[in-house]
Amino acid sequence: MSAASSTTTRSATDTAEGRDMGLDAETQTVIAESLRELFAARNGRTSLAPLLAELGWAEVLAADPRAAVGLLFTEHGRALAGSRALDDVVLAELPELPDADLRRAVVYSSGTIDLPRDHERIDGIVLGPLDDVDEVVIPVAGAQGAPALFIVPVADIRASAAPLGGFDPAAGWTAIGGLALGDLVPTPAGRSWERAVAAGRRALSAEILGICDATMDLVTAHTTTRVQFNRPIGAFQAVRHRLAEAAVAIAGARSVLDAAWNAAAAPGGGAWAAKIAKVRAGRAQAELMRNAVQVFGALGLTREGDLHRYVTRAAALDALLGGHRLLTEAVGNAVLDGTEDDSAFGF
Repeated sequence: MSAASSTTTRSATDTAEGRDMGLDAETQTVIAESLRELFAARNGRTSLAPLLAELGWAEVLAADPRAAVGLLFTEHGRALAGSRALDDVVLAELPELPDADLRRAVVYSSGTIDLPRDHERIDGIVLGPLDDVDEVVIPVAGAQGAPALFIVPVADIRASAAPLGGFDPAAGWTAIGGLALGDLVPTPAGRSWERAVAAGRRALSAEILGICDATMDLVTAHTTTRVQFNRPIGAFQAVRHRLAEAAVAIAGARSVLDAAWNAAAAPGGGAWAAKIAKVRAGRAQAELMRNAVQVFGALGLTREGDLHRYVTRAAALDALLGGHRLLTEAVGNAVLDGTEDDSAFGF
């Protein structure tokens, strides 16, 4: 586990227990503003751990872990920040990993919600360069398809790694392609991987919604300054309808995410609720970005503006741990098979 993990997350059980103490709305607003200032002043991919320590993050986590993680990832999204904060959330739920004073990153599967088989060549994504990492943790489907974890020194994967450009180069992610694990023996992960994925999906949902908040600010400002036919375009009903549809989608996604946080202490770490939250966050960003590009018109397609940065980052985060289209199909199959778990929502 990385050294920063203790400053960015707690287990799902701790998060649920933290609700009893809680941070009031005014305190959360102050913390959010402090995080916003932190990300605005942060230089590139500077480690978050010392910056959060300066804010007294340990005390915030102790007071309300759930709110702390939600606030951190929301502001992470608003700032389009790049870091290994998601790794910290996921790794914190994996007690099977041997203790080590080493920096670790997770290799996430891309374009699928299924884990690769342990004998297959591995393709995936690391959330940053490999220069500041000692080991990578690679989740796979081991014996009988049960989750298992490979722990691989970075030196052994460099030949299979390359900077991930293309869609969202600003994220600074690394692509892993065709990695052969040879005779390495994985560590069984059991239900821990399910809890880790649930925690990661909640964090990603908060981050995506943070991007949505920033995008709504950007679009709203554009509708007041862009003039057509001697009127701000925000005065036209068609534009207002598009923004209203996006606002409803965002509000709905945030409500579902709240329910997912409430289910974090359920067996499996609230996996079903987290999956639904990720679906709704992904759908909300897709709705918003489609309407935002329409409202901006040609300006929304140019690199001179900022909108494309939010569009690409939201889509990239949506794809992690299962994009909303893949997860919707999985949810539908579970409902048809009768294997869904509404108890995760506390119903």
